Amino acid sequence: MNLLVDIGNTRLKWAVQQSGNLDSFGALVHNQEDFPTTLIASWRLLELPNCIYIACVSSTELKQLLASIIRQLWPSCLIQEIHTKKYSHGVSNAYLNPEKLGVDRWLAMLGAFRHYSAPLCAVDFGTAITLDVIDKQGQHLGGMIMPGLSLLKQSLSKGTADLSFCSETHEQGLADYTQGAIYNGCLYAVKGFIEAGLMQSAQTSRLILTGGDANFLADTLKLDAVVDDELIFKGMTLLSSEQSEL
Repeated sequence: MNLLVDIGNTRLKWAVQQSGNLDSFGALVHNQEDFPTTLIASWRLLELPNCIYIACVSSTELKQLLASIIRQLWPSCLIQEIHTKKYSHGVSNAYLNPEKLGVDRWLAMLGAFRHYSAPLCAVDFGTAITLDVIDKQGQHLGGMIMPGLSLLKQSLSKGTADLSFCSETHEQGLADYTQGAIYNGCLYAVKGFIEAGLMQSAQTSRLILTGGDANFLADTLKLDAVVDDELIFKGMTLLSSEQSEL
């Protein structure tokens, strides 16, 4: 059994990989005071992993905290951090310096290319929204990044005196009240971002969505897309299986 850990900007997510299957999914917001104790309580329910694979786009301090928790729970367990590469499992990284591409984006691309037909466009709706396009041959054509839906709304409340943050949903279209106008402005900014990304490729790309807001945005924006909540873990599974064969 392997434990796969994805450390994002807001949440730490995990899944158990066993006999080619993924299960025992979990997630915690990691900036809360009770995060260490809650994580320990959750992981005590798991059996001893053979190896823990970590993909992290968050701080070094959080990785160090995680390492100390792992040593407390499973002192002899092997820890492997996953990094972005120039080429892996049929996908070629477009970045001149491959390591500069966020590992979460890399894993989403690997998972999408393995499990869905290319050409494709992989969009991860997290704290930030990332979009990456891959052609039929597995060549990464590049990507785009924008603030996530919550960050878009929060930026208005922080940057203006009379607009407050609101997490409620509203009827779509032109609004005759401010909160509805903010909601729709942010919503259609996301839609335009996706449409612009799809237009960058000469080939018609299949749209694959993942991340915390994926289901909501797919339904709300009526996107012709596949939603795969396990996409990053599917990418991690490819690399962890590769390591176990060495």
